[in-house]
Amino acid sequence: MAEAKKGEKDDKKRPIIKKVKKISGGGHHGGAWKVAYADFVTAMMAFFLLLWLLSTSSKATLEGIAEFFTPTIGITGAQGIGFAGGETAAAQGKARSTMSDPGVVTGANPSGAVAQAPDAQAPTQNNEEDNLFKKGGSAMEQMMTQDVEMQKYIDNVTIQQTPEGLKIDLIDSEKYPMFEPGSANLSEHGQLILGKITPIIKRMPNYMSITGHTDGSPAESGSTSYTNWELSTDRANAARRYLMQVGLEAERPKKIVGMGDKELLIPSEPRSPRNRRISMIMLRGSHILLPDSTGRQ
Repeated sequence: MAEAKKGEKDDKKRPIIKKVKKISGGGHHGGAWKVAYADFVTAMMAFFLLLWLLSTSSKATLEGIAEFFTPTIGITGAQGIGFAGGETAAAQGKARSTMSDPGVVTGANPSGAVAQAPDAQAPTQNNEEDNLFKKGGSAMEQMMTQDVEMQKYIDNVTIQQTPEGLKIDLIDSEKYPMFEPGSANLSEHGQLILGKITPIIKRMPNYMSITGHTDGSPAESGSTSYTNWELSTDRANAARRYLMQVGLEAERPKKIVGMGDKELLIPSEPRSPRNRRISMIMLRGSHILLPDSTGRQ
């Protein structure tokens, strides 16, 4: 018993030791920062690689990239997809107008993206064609300003480069109509202008389209079956026939179209004589192989 009591006393006198783990505030916090830093470095490398690729890419490649990222759905304003959205010179209009102001306009840069896959030859071909169109437009402008017979028609002819090609409009006025009223017979004014521009057109080795337009007045034919659709088409065809008569190759016209009064030049004035016009377009990227069309045999 005495020994047992002695053991209990010894246990009470023995000190109790607690081990507490000390947590230090210094040092690293694991490997998460390494992952974040590696992601940052990778992103910066990719960014500088992208900048280097863009700086060394050709213009055609850059245009292709831009075209790829251009939105193709959703239209701002007007009536949205499936309708004639866009803007026009007239505030109440809904169709987008690409027409130039009255007068001779040459050397305008094409607008819009080229809807084709970029290739190595495209920039060269486009540049050559643009230069050809600029020369043709300049020749027409010079002819309009220097030829005494043509000076009075300076407001009846507009020339501009478009994404589709070099566009030449013969526009009516009260004083100088291109056709006899209500008919598809060319007036002396229309014949004179077509005869003067034909030699310049022949220098450009392009196929062409011819489109007829009327104003908003009903066709004065006395027949309900003969409308502005027929009149505009007949006028475009009459222009084609006269171009052939004064020396243009029969193979040149690729498309003859009548638009009636559906593409008015001045939508706010549907009966304006300036809505009556013939549009001829030297079609971009379509070359007719004729010995005398390029001036080379």
